[in-house]
Amino acid sequence: MRLDDVDDLPFHQVSTPFNVVGTSDVHFNDGYWFAAYAPGDWYVIFGMRLHPNMNVVDGFAGLARDGEQRVVRASRALRPRYTELEAGPLRIELVRPMQEIRVSLAGSPVDLAFDLVFQARGAAFVEAPYRHLKFGHVINDMVRYTQVCRASGTLRCDGAEVAVDGWHAMRDHSWGVRSTMGPRTPHGGVDAIESEADLRRYRLWVPFETDDHGGFFNTHEGEDGRPLDFEGQLTYPDGRVVALTEVRHEIEYEPGTRYVTGGAFAVLDEHGAWHEYRLEEPGTPADVQGFGYYGGWHDGGSAGVWRGAGPHVESDRYAVAARPAGPPHVPMDRRLGPTEFPFTISGPGGVRGMAHFEHHVMGRYAPYGFQGRDRK
Repeated sequence: MRLDDVDDLPFHQVSTPFNVVGTSDVHFNDGYWFAAYAPGDWYVIFGMRLHPNMNVVDGFAGLARDGEQRVVRASRALRPRYTELEAGPLRIELVRPMQEIRVSLAGSPVDLAFDLVFQARGAAFVEAPYRHLKFGHVINDMVRYTQVCRASGTLRCDGAEVAVDGWHAMRDHSWGVRSTMGPRTPHGGVDAIESEADLRRYRLWVPFETDDHGGFFNTHEGEDGRPLDFEGQLTYPDGRVVALTEVRHEIEYEPGTRYVTGGAFAVLDEHGAWHEYRLEEPGTPADVQGFGYYGGWHDGGSAGVWRGAGPHVESDRYAVAARPAGPPHVPMDRRLGPTEFPFTISGPGGVRGMAHFEHHVMGRYAPYGFQGRDRK
């Protein structure tokens, strides 16, 4: 077995070096998501993941702006360079873990490059672990933490250099078994078990920050709008952390679509006080299929698929205002459309800020009149 520098640290959990994980599941992975956004329609997104049982490290970097999305995807063999967080032009540097992380895109065919440092603005929120079985087989078993940040550095786009000076930002780090990453694997069975049913039809996942506080909440609801789970917190500059217990929302959509255009949400804290926010001034949304999720790579696969020793690099540039939006190579009936929305927000007492508003509708959801895949 191969040793790496990190194996000198006394943090092993199983009787193998770090580059051999404690499960043989090909869907096990570990990685990051970063987003930076600013008024003026700027939305930068970056991600990278290690897939040890597929011997793959891959990632993406993109910009959503002026109604279009440009994106670079890169993949390479994970070993022997297991501890190097880079793939093609993509790179991550942990300057100060949990406090300061640098991400960069060295250059690309879509005329985009950046070098950004993400600075933590408050305590990370550790989400409840998610576990899901199908016919007795564990297909999802993962955990994530999310952190509100500010981003600084430089960005080059269409030949011009842009100063990124304290843009609103967020990041997350998740690891575990994730069924939508890695090669497609069938799960057969003859007797469905009620406890294994996935009842989630509506998802909101929202890190945000205003002039005087930050926050995060995550919720899933059933098709009738009944909450299936909720968690979140508010963080303050003096170090206070206040737990959240409930959310109410009134989301506005472009007619006939699932494209969020505005709305409002309110969160209830552990002391019984409601905090109300308004979604204003939407920027160009981002489409995660362009980042390689849900069959978004040129070969029709997702993240975590072997694409050679590499580096394998591919790119796309396309309109996200079109209907249905998606990478040009993805068939229209498989396009998901944007799910990540940057919003300027207003909050209690007139404070201003921004939110990374992740939004999914999965099938029928009665409160907003969604029926099946399309809104009726």
